[in-house]
Amino acid sequence: MLGRNSESLVRWLKVRSLLVARRQSTSSHLENKFTSPTPYFTSIPHSNGGQDRLCEATGGLNLLEKSIRRTNTLNMSPNFGSNQLLRIDKELEDEINSIVNHFKQPIAFAFGYGSGVFQQAGYGIDTKPQIDLILAVTDPMKFHAVNMRENPNHYSSLKYCSASMMEKLQNMGPGIYFNPYSEINGRDVKYGIVSVQNLINDLKDWRWFYLAGRLQKPVKILKCNDNRIINYNQLNLKYAATLAKQLTFKKYNDFDRFKFFEEITRLSYLGDVRYALGGENPNKINNIVSKNYDFFNIYYEPIIKDVIMHNNNYLPDGFDLENATSLLTSRIRRSSVLQTIKGVFTAGTTKSIKYAWNKKLKAWKSK
Repeated sequence: MLGRNSESLVRWLKVRSLLVARRQSTSSHLENKFTSPTPYFTSIPHSNGGQDRLCEATGGLNLLEKSIRRTNTLNMSPNFGSNQLLRIDKELEDEINSIVNHFKQPIAFAFGYGSGVFQQAGYGIDTKPQIDLILAVTDPMKFHAVNMRENPNHYSSLKYCSASMMEKLQNMGPGIYFNPYSEINGRDVKYGIVSVQNLINDLKDWRWFYLAGRLQKPVKILKCNDNRIINYNQLNLKYAATLAKQLTFKKYNDFDRFKFFEEITRLSYLGDVRYALGGENPNKINNIVSKNYDFFNIYYEPIIKDVIMHNNNYLPDGFDLENATSLLTSRIRRSSVLQTIKGVFTAGTTKSIKYAWNKKLKAWKSK
């Protein structure tokens, strides 16, 4: 499942494990003194034959939440977060990487998702759906300033607006600015720009449950120059598993992996106005899980051991097992309404109608 370079990845993990083991044996007396270890860098072999720096690893989490113990290079699993490094078809991965590399501005974190990256039921072999990408950057406004010069056709008439207006739209709601149906290297691409801080806030607090919900389903990480996102997403997966565990046992009085993954996927659509109004495929939840079951297993394997087998629970501050679904419904309803309204302006009328129509067509075909 991890693809052609799985052996290289395994070798990398083994080497890192040996280094950590050696450090444990020689420096165990210092274990409790490390609070901010010296950063080191890791390289993950990439399917394009080269090596892309996946993350700048600090070796630990810096107190992600009150419920998480302080960790460091000495007591942290050497393969922490490797469950998020999913492999897809090499040819498709190369194509998507070439699209990401089309942008010359610095990108801290990029991932692909949806039917253009992970197959869903209802799509033929020859069907090439739009490729969906999220690009997290340090300064979205600087990104837009350069991107508007290099790719003006990706933007609606808002490109003629003032910088302050663009900034207000960027920060509205979940803080994502989408450019759908942007032609890059001959493919239709929908890419969203978000600040690194907004992404982290959503992962650790479920502030909007927009990208947090998206990252709870398998995604293809394409670029990572900020390891905090990997760390916080691991916590986000534990949050989702905790809630899905409760919902699965409550509904079925037993644990079933497929149903468990369906409950995780369903969280993203609680209160979503597009789903409620028929703008999404009504069978989408089952389609996502059935076509990506193996990816879900890899993505959640260490999470299942922690949350299910060891019966540990994790939820953001302010959430508990009693109020979680109602809080999520409220937050998702608000974020989906604001993002839908914003999309009409950022995409423009023509692209918005095209996007809504294609969504409706997929919903009709699935019935």
